[in-house]
Amino acid sequence: MCPRTLMMLRAYHGRVVPATTHRVAEVRSNQKDDTLAHGNSRLFKAVEALRRGKIIALPTDTLYGLAAGVRSESGVRALYATKRRSEDVPLAICVGDAQEVGNYLETGHLASGLLEELLPGPVTVISWTKSSSDLPNCINPGRRLLGVRVPNSCFVRAVARQYGHALALTSANQSGDRSTVDVTEFLEIWDDVRFLKYQRYHLHLFLFVLMSENAVYLDFRRR
Repeated sequence: MCPRTLMMLRAYHGRVVPATTHRVAEVRSNQKDDTLAHGNSRLFKAVEALRRGKIIALPTDTLYGLAAGVRSESGVRALYATKRRSEDVPLAICVGDAQEVGNYLETGHLASGLLEELLPGPVTVISWTKSSSDLPNCINPGRRLLGVRVPNSCFVRAVARQYGHALALTSANQSGDRSTVDVTEFLEIWDDVRFLKYQRYHLHLFLFVLMSENAVYLDFRRR
């Protein structure tokens, strides 16, 4: 982690929680997303699948992810079923812009501009769920803590914006399996996915001790 970011974390008392995967992907900042190069057809197909209660697979700025629209209870249940994951295990959500984080999390206690400094990027921000958020009951019922992502991926953020609501986002693997960085690594769940976007990653391998430079979890609950 760069010194500037580390100083910010210390200054704002963000508690860094260890990341859980041993493999993360590095997407070069100057690498153009192919959304514009291929027009809006992929974006349209992804959003239509979400609106029909289907799940999609797409590359984020860290790993391959599975997403469902938070407004679709059938989509969220399909996400759990595909992951072979207990519904007691919470899901993170993804939004299109840093400014939207405050629609779902309590952020009034944070320094002005902090989230915009960190996002978009390979960061999951964890705080108390905002009482006025419009999250349906199918998203983490009975839990007050929520993780929110704004990935550094033009395509993922465009999908969230076009869908018009947050996405439920998790890794593209079955629970207990290693996280995936290539579409061939989750062949067993292809049949459950309505839309899949391919992207070749440039990989680095990390062993996490406290945190990884490429995957950080920040706990911003008020102390």
